[in-house]
Amino acid sequence: MVHYSFSTILMTFITCNLIIVLITMCFKREKILLSIGYKLTAVFLVLTLLRVLFPFELPFAKNVYLPTALSAVIVLIRHPFLKPWGLPVSLWTAFELVWIIGFIIRLYKQNKEHKAFYRFLRLCGRDITMEEPYHSVLSTVCGMRKNPFRLLRIPNLQFPVLVGIWHPCILLPDHYELTPDELYYTLRHETFHHYKRDLITKYGVSLLCMIYWWNPACVTIKKQLYHVMEMRVDENVAGMDKHTAVAYLSSIINIMENLQSDDQVPVPSGISAFLTKEQTVEVRQRFHMLCNKKRTQWPLFIALLTIIAGIYLGSYLVIFEADFVSDLTAPNTISTPNEFYAILNQDGTYHIYYNEIFIEYTDTLEYYPPDILIIDK
Repeated sequence: MVHYSFSTILMTFITCNLIIVLITMCFKREKILLSIGYKLTAVFLVLTLLRVLFPFELPFAKNVYLPTALSAVIVLIRHPFLKPWGLPVSLWTAFELVWIIGFIIRLYKQNKEHKAFYRFLRLCGRDITMEEPYHSVLSTVCGMRKNPFRLLRIPNLQFPVLVGIWHPCILLPDHYELTPDELYYTLRHETFHHYKRDLITKYGVSLLCMIYWWNPACVTIKKQLYHVMEMRVDENVAGMDKHTAVAYLSSIINIMENLQSDDQVPVPSGISAFLTKEQTVEVRQRFHMLCNKKRTQWPLFIALLTIIAGIYLGSYLVIFEADFVSDLTAPNTISTPNEFYAILNQDGTYHIYYNEIFIEYTDTLEYYPPDILIIDK
């Protein structure tokens, strides 16, 4: 039976943050990243996302009980301090309510940002799709593949941007004329994002981060996943030729230097930008990934993969639970202090108590000690 509870959220939180710590170490240490490659790092990120998407306990999971002090904290979190209209409200209930409200607020803000951004595009964008040299370069970049792209010049745009999942549009800055090389590499970069459906992935990750807005690991997941996507684009645009890699990254640096501006159009979350302020600090790392490719160091590769896979699978095999110690002597009597018991309701559900403190309302005793005292209401 799949089970959702405070304990499953706790395991998800611990697991994701442990994996994120290891991923961050890979990104911070250039030698490690060059040794294992960005593809393995992408696998780490995917496992983290899967864990966040499925914060449940599986039937084969084994409960590991926490120390008494931590168990007492969980009892405090689960204890209902208020009962408006007969509904028990605990700290956990309040957290879930804040969780939902926070998600709705973030969803509303992002939707508002996107509407404002697309309204700005309709009012200020200038279509240059059929103008030269844009039309010819775009045709060359797409080659035999489908060419659904529109090109727009946008005032005060700091970096080239790809928008639109089904009707893609590449936005170019209006205040700077890209050189032929810069235009070619920019269009190759953005069209590759579209062909690989990166915008769908980015919107999905953005939505996931809005759902788990309270988890600091999500911020790192989002940033590093975008970084991995850019590295993948770099590798495909530059190919295996070091001279092409130098020309490509030189174009990125030149665009960065010429388009710096404080008065810029804000780009909503989830949209693919050719280069953002956050990514400028990673250009050197991306350059090294392209120009200093090394053979994968298999011992390090296997060690990291084993650790990450162990953490991921272990989080489903083991679930941390509060430890409630009961001293049951009278099976048909009301419990005394420091005892753990369940009250059976007429509808077959249970109210769980510990030391006369209400813990939770549940329809199963599967996750409680088999010798728990049951009182028929």
